[in-house]
Amino acid sequence: MNDTMARLLVVDDEPAHRDSLRRIFERAGHEVTLARDGDEALALLQSVPVDVVLTDLVMPRTDGMAVLAATKQLRPQADVVLMTAYGNVENAVLAMRKGAADFLAKPTRRGELLACIDRVLERQRLVSENRALRAELADLGADLGAAGGTGAVGTARAPAGEVRGLARLAGTSTSLQALKNTLAQVASTTATVLFSGESGTGKELCARALHELSPRAAGPFVAVHCAALPDTLLEAELFGAEKGAFTGIDERRIGRFERAHGGTLFLDEVGDIPLPMQVKLLRALQEGEIERLGGQGPVKVDVRVVAATHVDLRERVKEGRFREDLYYRLDVVSLRVPPLCEREGDVAVLASTFLTRHAARHGRRIDGFEPRALLALSSWTWPGNVRELSHAIERAVVLCPDGAALRFDDLPPAVRDASPGDAVVADRVLHFRVGQMTLPQMERAAIDATMAFVGGDKVQAAKLLGLSLRTLYRRLDEKTGVATDAGADDDA
Repeated sequence: MNDTMARLLVVDDEPAHRDSLRRIFERAGHEVTLARDGDEALALLQSVPVDVVLTDLVMPRTDGMAVLAATKQLRPQADVVLMTAYGNVENAVLAMRKGAADFLAKPTRRGELLACIDRVLERQRLVSENRALRAELADLGADLGAAGGTGAVGTARAPAGEVRGLARLAGTSTSLQALKNTLAQVASTTATVLFSGESGTGKELCARALHELSPRAAGPFVAVHCAALPDTLLEAELFGAEKGAFTGIDERRIGRFERAHGGTLFLDEVGDIPLPMQVKLLRALQEGEIERLGGQGPVKVDVRVVAATHVDLRERVKEGRFREDLYYRLDVVSLRVPPLCEREGDVAVLASTFLTRHAARHGRRIDGFEPRALLALSSWTWPGNVRELSHAIERAVVLCPDGAALRFDDLPPAVRDASPGDAVVADRVLHFRVGQMTLPQMERAAIDATMAFVGGDKVQAAKLLGLSLRTLYRRLDEKTGVATDAGADDDA
């Protein structure tokens, strides 16, 4: 397939409209396959390769939502565009939540159809380029690691480069990996994203990762905490103000929307925006323009809005404290950031990351963790989530003697009190002395420690290590020199 041609599957139970779409797309250079209804589309998806599925929403027996679901399962690399003469906000929101790339209302115009397909293909191209780039970066990182490019944990040395994109989100748990996968899928679209979750889970980090994976990565990322500012100041911060708009404004003030032009605006705790200002925010989202306080006319802005909340916005809508139309505008793609208690195995990964960061910040050299300290960290429930863990590690780094391993006694009292005690578990927890180990040695030590921890259960070990079962067997083969049988459970 060349750059200007796509393989389209058009699904419509109206023969005239179906044939019209075929002519439009074939004249534009696309390869078109037609399906008379949803059942025929499901059969074709089994055998016909497609890049984009354009389907009517309302059809007898098998409707467009069923076609969407089947496409996601049978052709996960393909995108789906839904069409309907019964278009409304609720259907559009539901379709986008289920993974639709776009939503068109009938009757559709030729220009609108072609522009929609062009947008979808451009998104696919960007996703493909992002995957290739991430693979190249991973290969580069492996090459550097094989060359011995490791440093002591906690040594105050500048990193080779800023952590960006999905690498910001440290951890290997199933819940985090699912979130990362969805972030990568929606990043290159223009859809508004609403992050929900408890305080301290890392919603702003997710928003930054989304921005850095998007086509707007070269533009600014501007964040504003909506609950931290009084109403009048928040309005000026968001939309800007002209000189003399109110007391203390002696020159034009550019708001966050204008500062984020060409990039991403992150609205943290969006549920705390007062109702009168919600009207202005809704207009900015709908029209792509804002008006400064004291201004004489609208100002066009090109901004992708990403929002976050720790409260249930649907409940606030019911209570009359949040506009329903604004809620639907913000909640096109809704992503829940899991609390730390649901991220099995991620505490140790995050603790090591924070240890390196805080040791560098305070000019300390901390040689890993004492086994009992690492066990205590993994035993605490972390009600304050990732933020609480970061603060706990920083406290421990400050109290720990320079050059020593971080001790159990350096941890906050609540964490120490929740620890199950020594319980002869030191042999189950690996004390990494990173500065004395090469990368291959670290990997072998991690595999040995994990295998001991799970009593030799390879399936569980692979899960904890974030490896496929095939990869774990290969690493064990390399270590022992004896070929093992990956069996039917291979998930590669």
